[in-house]
Amino acid sequence: MMTQWPVVWGTDRCDIHTMRHAEEKTLQELYERSAPLPKWTGQPLDRLYISNVLNGIPELPPGGSPDRIVAQLAAHRVSGPDAVPSALFELYQGYPEERDLYIGLFAVDPSWRGQGYGKELVNGIISLAVSLSYETVRAAVDLKNWGALRFWVGCGFKEAVKISGDREYGEKAYARLELVYRLTN
Repeated sequence: MMTQWPVVWGTDRCDIHTMRHAEEKTLQELYERSAPLPKWTGQPLDRLYISNVLNGIPELPPGGSPDRIVAQLAAHRVSGPDAVPSALFELYQGYPEERDLYIGLFAVDPSWRGQGYGKELVNGIISLAVSLSYETVRAAVDLKNWGALRFWVGCGFKEAVKISGDREYGEKAYARLELVYRLTN
């Protein structure tokens, strides 16, 4: 198995750490505010999403194991140690292959968007992935979420490797595109 992801790390403007039970309510509110899944997928938000992650029962990829999940939050560094989290993400170490890092959830508070924080966090994830010898970083994007598609392509995720969902377009149809950022040639 790959070297474990750090529990605490940071970027130029953000302090990042693994989610804690004491933060559950704040993180669930952030998740609900930042991840407009019903709009893109037609599925309701999971009101227990953060609780499930914190209690070791996260959503997993096929054949996945909860011990490979990394769930972290980011807060603005200048706000100090009591800063309110403004972004959260969930990584899966070793999917679909052992040297792949999969970003399963990446949610940024709407008040943080458009200021470069999301890109800074993704660049930090990529830098750490390189230092931990991963070969790719992957992210899945709902095709109806044009803003997210622009974001991920702008972060360098330009190779499409998988599409899943409904076979034909429709107002209630759903499809997701898996994008890859290659860390090695």
